[in-house]
Amino acid sequence: MAPVPGVSVRLAADADLEALEALDPPGSGLSRARLTRQAAGGPLLLAAFDSSDCLGLCELVRGDTTELRNLHVAPEARGRGVGTALIRAAEELVGTGRMELAVGLENPRARALYLRLGYVSTGRLRTDSYDYVDASGTTQHAVETSEWLDKVLPG
Repeated sequence: MAPVPGVSVRLAADADLEALEALDPPGSGLSRARLTRQAAGGPLLLAAFDSSDCLGLCELVRGDTTELRNLHVAPEARGRGVGTALIRAAEELVGTGRMELAVGLENPRARALYLRLGYVSTGRLRTDSYDYVDASGTTQHAVETSEWLDKVLPG
C-alpha cells in the first residue's frame, strides 16, 4: 500500500507532547503517561503526523508476540489511511514474528480494517472493565468485550 501523502509515522518523543495531547481527553494526561512509560522501557508510542499536527497514535508492547494497543485516529482524519499507515509502520518496526491486537465487538469499522490488512481471528474474546476520561473531561466507566486478531509478519 502506498504511503499516505503528507503523513509520516515515527516514534513519539517528548518534544511531541503538545501535539499528542491534542488527541487526549482534557486533563487525562494520557500522552504524558505514555511517553513516560516509553522512556522507562515500556510500550513504544508511534504517532502519525501531518506537518506538526498529530493525526493518530498507537502503542507497541514487545514480547514473544508483539501487541498493538490503543490505536486511535483523530475523528477528522479517519478514512484517510492514517490507521493503515500506523499499523504498517508498527509491522515494519516489528519485522518478523507475530503481532496481535484486540478490537471491540462494537467497532466493526476497525475490525474490517484489521481484516483487510491480513489479521485473522484467534477465537479468543476478552471482557475488560475500566474507567476513562471522555472528551468533556468527565470520568466514565466502561465494560468492553474484544476479539483478539493476529498476523504472522513475513519480515
